[in-house]
Amino acid sequence: MYRLDNPVRRYAWGSTTLVQQLRAQPLDGRPVAEVWIGAHPDDPSVADGTGRRVPLDALIADRPETMLGRRVLEVAGPRLPYLTKILAAAHPLSVQVHPDAAQAEAGYAEQERRGVPRDDPARTYRDRSHKPEVVYALTPFELLSGLREPEQAAKLVAELDVPALDPLVALLRGDAAGPPHRAAFGWLLGQRAADAPWVREVAAVARQAAGSRPELDVVRGLAARFPGDPALLAPLLLNYERLEPGQAIYTAPGTLHAYLGGMAVEVMAASDNVLRAGLTGKHVDVDEVLAVTDFSPRLTGFLRPVRVAPGVVDLVPPVPDFVLRVVTARAGDDLAGPADGPRVVVCVEGEVRVAAADAVRLQPGEAVFVPDADGPLTISGHGTAVVAAA
Repeated sequence: MYRLDNPVRRYAWGSTTLVQQLRAQPLDGRPVAEVWIGAHPDDPSVADGTGRRVPLDALIADRPETMLGRRVLEVAGPRLPYLTKILAAAHPLSVQVHPDAAQAEAGYAEQERRGVPRDDPARTYRDRSHKPEVVYALTPFELLSGLREPEQAAKLVAELDVPALDPLVALLRGDAAGPPHRAAFGWLLGQRAADAPWVREVAAVARQAAGSRPELDVVRGLAARFPGDPALLAPLLLNYERLEPGQAIYTAPGTLHAYLGGMAVEVMAASDNVLRAGLTGKHVDVDEVLAVTDFSPRLTGFLRPVRVAPGVVDLVPPVPDFVLRVVTARAGDDLAGPADGPRVVVCVEGEVRVAAADAVRLQPGEAVFVPDADGPLTISGHGTAVVAAA
């Protein structure tokens, strides 16, 4: 078992309080947006198990069968197939979409063929992996996920009473060949370079309608944060949700989404492939967004917890890369974690004792990596742990 020292990413949208309070650290005014817990080669955790500190990706590469187990090694190869993060957003992230496995492989190969540097801001595919992801809320967590029914979106846009948006309403109502949302987003993405005056009109309408609809409150906030960005309409086109602590959603590849605020544990396939569609100053590859996105309307993918035992629930997304187990131990409990494979355990509340071949105690925000060779693990103490496993 290896304690993990995890890298921090201080993006501007990060919270200056949430992760610090979770980890009982002093507030210094600097944002902490993400804590990466895993073996992604761009920013691996450092493992400390025998007094020797080693990047987790190097540790796994050195002894892949011991760390991963034959089952995972045969399917995923000599790498940890998932990445865990603590995500803390004080401000909205970009509207974005992730590729599926075939799209990621083809896109990566094409950009390698063209010699696009991997650190080029315009590079879209930084690895060959798809990026399905699960968000497990630790605080109230707001997000946009998945496309509304086109007629519902058309009605919300029409109610703004901004004549310049009449073409968008018509496209949502089927005034073009192909899926209505694809035509609508094609139009909307085409407005990015137009300095469209209707964006300011929409912002003014949202300010005047304060408190009338939660979606318009989000539009108002986006207009203040991203002045001039046509993607401020995203809350009217996508499903707006507010998760309560303990709720979880699954975001499939091809799903447009945006995280708006709050803290969560996020587990995903070990990829950093992000295609941005708005609410950002970074590169937006319009053609690739339109090619990768699934424009079918769908409800937000809430994951139904599966009760394994008292205090133990599983969250199982429809992909083979990872599962989550949430273990809430109370005094006297000795609860089972996943029995094999590579496991990452993150304490999110109280204090937990993680035991396998050896044992460690974790405080909130601390994490360990449990190799397959350590065998079954148990969690006790008085707290809650989120366990990612393959």
